[in-house]
Amino acid sequence: MNAPTSPSLRTGPLNLITDVPGIEVGHYQANHTGTTVVLARAGAMGGVDVRGSAPGTRETDLLDPVNLVDRINAIVLSGGSAFGLAAADGVMGWLEERGLGWPLGEGRVVPIVPGAVLFDLERFGRDFRDRPTAEFGRRACANLTAGAFPLGNVGAGAGAIALGCNLKGGLGSASLDLGQGVRVGALVAVNPFGSVINPATGELLGASLGIGEEFGPLPRPVNPSTSPPPAPALLRNTTIAVVATNLALTKAQATKLAQMAQDGLARAINPSHTLFDGDTVFALATGQIPLAALEEDAAWGSLPAALIRAGAAAADTLTRAVVHGILQAESVGDTPCYRDRFPATPLPAE
Repeated sequence: MNAPTSPSLRTGPLNLITDVPGIEVGHYQANHTGTTVVLARAGAMGGVDVRGSAPGTRETDLLDPVNLVDRINAIVLSGGSAFGLAAADGVMGWLEERGLGWPLGEGRVVPIVPGAVLFDLERFGRDFRDRPTAEFGRRACANLTAGAFPLGNVGAGAGAIALGCNLKGGLGSASLDLGQGVRVGALVAVNPFGSVINPATGELLGASLGIGEEFGPLPRPVNPSTSPPPAPALLRNTTIAVVATNLALTKAQATKLAQMAQDGLARAINPSHTLFDGDTVFALATGQIPLAALEEDAAWGSLPAALIRAGAAAADTLTRAVVHGILQAESVGDTPCYRDRFPATPLPAE
């Protein structure tokens, strides 16, 4: 069962990252691999935290607070390992055509598009050369929405697996309403080396942070079992995520938000940040509400305390997004989804 939560906690209307004003999401997938784009059409302050030891990333150095560019346009999450970074080229072209990017004068722009990839090469019978290209990024942009979007075997989650428990991974999202108009959201492609379940009970590690009955409710699964250890050749994974808020943050504060959000992965996946993962979390701050809006509710009535509250919310929301990614995934071939492996589990409430 979900653990009791504070009655003051509530999700956004959709319980998706698009509950954060100014954020849009689009997916494209084909043959069990895909790309997800998170767009900030008006630009957003960005930060990043890379915690895994096998990252595949693009433009992460740009997000260092000491560097010049302070606004980004979109973030790309993709399958395909390092080859999948090409999906960002399609996103850049789409943005350029709409005049969205770092202005150079006379209508010229350079879109700022950081990204990260996960390893899903050759999964589910796919040829090694069958992986996301620039066209995946462009098509994901064609599917952008500021409203509801699908989860599970879509976008960057299409080829994902949770290797440590032999379950189909997927694309998950969640949101949290902090009051006073402040929203925090998370989106994640769940593809870890580690396990998302307690092997003794089959219960999802992150489910205790569910708000109300957002996960079901989840009864204890029947007939829990552990999977044999994976063959060494399959130890290629990575979980990648974006957290977003409509608070106005500096680049350094957005970086701290991303760092704190990484704790959300560690609570939902055991182990996290391994040598076989390139776990990367981006942060976006769209800037509609001053950080001081949280001061009166923060422990010490100070801006640092307000940032701590936002970072803790981002971590909790990312944990919940991981759970949604697993619960919404569907079985592919010999890789079962959680609901098929533990049939006592109901579908999440929508």
